[in-house]
Amino acid sequence: PSPNDLHTNALLTNLSIAYRNPSYVSDAIFPIVRVNKQSDIVPKFNQSAFFRDDSRVRAPGTRSEGGGFTVDTSDTYFCNRFSRRFEIPDDLRRNADAPWNLDQTATNFVTDKIQMRREVSFAADHFATGIWSTDKDGTTDFVKWSDYAASTPDVDVDTYKDAVEALAAVEPNKMIVGKQTHIQLKNHPALIDRIKYTQRAQLTPDLIASLLELDSYLVGRSIYTTTVEGTAEASVSYTRIWGKNALLVYVPSAPSLMTPAAGYTFVWQVVPNALQYIKTMRDEEKEIDIVEANTYYAQKLTSARAGAFLESAVA
Repeated sequence: PSPNDLHTNALLTNLSIAYRNPSYVSDAIFPIVRVNKQSDIVPKFNQSAFFRDDSRVRAPGTRSEGGGFTVDTSDTYFCNRFSRRFEIPDDLRRNADAPWNLDQTATNFVTDKIQMRREVSFAADHFATGIWSTDKDGTTDFVKWSDYAASTPDVDVDTYKDAVEALAAVEPNKMIVGKQTHIQLKNHPALIDRIKYTQRAQLTPDLIASLLELDSYLVGRSIYTTTVEGTAEASVSYTRIWGKNALLVYVPSAPSLMTPAAGYTFVWQVVPNALQYIKTMRDEEKEIDIVEANTYYAQKLTSARAGAFLESAVA
């Protein structure tokens, strides 16, 4: 007998091959604000009122001079709803062999779609030129950090943190970079030289944050495709969501009153304490179960002055 006569191929039950982004960072950039209404007003005090030096000498028997501030109530957020479903026909469920767990697979699949949506929208809306008050380019404003001989990334970051502070009176405490930018920074001699006598010369994200005097250093590693479903796999192209750029922002550790912030992520609490939630439904006429992921959110820029975008930071 041949080998095929003695064995019938079956699905392996202890492994399968699938591809997912290892992590998403957009939810860690702007502080999360859990809100009870889909839309509301973000009140803004006028900045100049708090920085105007207008106290005056007061002569005996006279009144003090007065003044005040204004509050802008025209700025609002609106949490759009994003959803993605996966349908499980009854015939598919009845015929599924191990290791197929259709409900778990469907939940993982649609949840990832919702997380990716927040990642892609943040990069498109906030990780680009023309959004922040400070825009710098690695071609014209500073030497690209991939040029190890001539570039000084630590000095550049200090310089642009200072530029933000000069506009908003707060120094950026968070830096977001694309994976390609991170590769150049973690191998940059200027940064490695600063730790070579104190630690093993391996620059982790936490160590880079410490060297650059930041509370947080986030690396965007995710990729995505815009090709339509059904395209042959060999013809699908992928794009890095974060590119070769960097963003410096100031955000408070938590939402608070009378505090500047580059932005907030507002999440409508349709389900309490959830960034996204899963609904399961039944369509009896089609004889299918539906697993649906949902999210209501708005990634809202609240102060363009509190950020600096560094385009094409590396070659």
